[in-house]
Amino acid sequence: MLKKWFMLFAVISLTACTVTQKDFALVDSKGYLSNPEAITELSADVIQANHQFALAMYQQLHSQEKNAFFSPLSIQLALSMAANGAANATLKEMLDVLRYPSVDQMNDFSRLTQSYLLSSSDRFTLNNSVWIKDEYRSKVKQPFLDDVTAHYGAMVAVLDFGQNSASATINEWVKKNTNGKISEVVKPPIDPLTVMFLINTLTFGAKWATPFDKQLTKNDVFQGLKDKIQYVVGSRTMPYFEDERVQIGAFVTQGQAQEVLILLPRNNVALTPAEINSYLNQTLLMSSVAVQLPKVMLDTETELKDTLGRMGMPTAFLDDMADFSNMAEDARQDGLHIFSVLHKTFWMLDEEGTEAAAVTKVEMQIKSVPTGDFTFVVNRPYTVVIRDSSTGLILFMGHIVNPQP
Repeated sequence: MLKKWFMLFAVISLTACTVTQKDFALVDSKGYLSNPEAITELSADVIQANHQFALAMYQQLHSQEKNAFFSPLSIQLALSMAANGAANATLKEMLDVLRYPSVDQMNDFSRLTQSYLLSSSDRFTLNNSVWIKDEYRSKVKQPFLDDVTAHYGAMVAVLDFGQNSASATINEWVKKNTNGKISEVVKPPIDPLTVMFLINTLTFGAKWATPFDKQLTKNDVFQGLKDKIQYVVGSRTMPYFEDERVQIGAFVTQGQAQEVLILLPRNNVALTPAEINSYLNQTLLMSSVAVQLPKVMLDTETELKDTLGRMGMPTAFLDDMADFSNMAEDARQDGLHIFSVLHKTFWMLDEEGTEAAAVTKVEMQIKSVPTGDFTFVVNRPYTVVIRDSSTGLILFMGHIVNPQP
């Protein structure tokens, strides 16, 4: 049977709240679909695209040494907005990585997914925004803006990126739309070559259907850690499955509309993405279970540029090859490309319930184009002399073979 949740290991759906920036808004949208369609379930195609992308990303980010916690849905939505501006080989690579067969189906799937979350529960909110450098506004194509507002409800704003207040404004929008859990995605000063940010935010919060007794919370060991950690403890009847490779428990929230699914491999077992995908479709039976679940308080920050390149979309990041001609005029000549895809998350789990937040920022840049009668690219060993201009007195001199040792 189809599960009505999205994967965010451990499997959770995320979202955010809203702010309308009317003082600089180009398109006066709330940042989300203000009239979501009445969706009570999602098609198998939508779920399949979400699962396939999530598992591919999980395979890339999974590590034995550090936490990997991400929202595939947030990443998909942010990159899907950017893909509306892509063309030719760049677009094909992005669609393949996102697991969408076409732009129309990408936008339909994205719109339906957002409609489902917004209409199914008040525990979910989500926001999308596009921030354009004021000097670049005249080049941004209107059909691109129409698509991101129609299918993603994006708030579109124009800012002077040369002012430090620009990053503060964007960060404040993110902070409000992640309930204060993520406060910064743009560090000042903004790079002069940056012309656009496309941002998705998601948050989720819910109480357990049956809270854990705080008096039973205890400290105990966690494999691989030196110090003991806190665990919530209790006996409960819950959806559960186990075999020789894994134990699976589903911790349901009030109303049983969402669940946190924990897949616990047996000792010395490493689950493959294919196995995880199979276990996600496993029927769980209501069982009496003695639970000891770690309390969680973590945040992560991941640059996805190299990861997405390995997954199959390297062209979007190359200023001499990327084609975002559906996003802006002169995109190819200007070298318009994705410079960065930053993903940040927050996750908390305790006796009362769970809360999570995510933000994905796609940063678009143009390439620096030197102009003049000559080209001077210092990309090999060179001699340097630092001298007094008026007298020629040499102050420092050297031969440089590695400028950044």
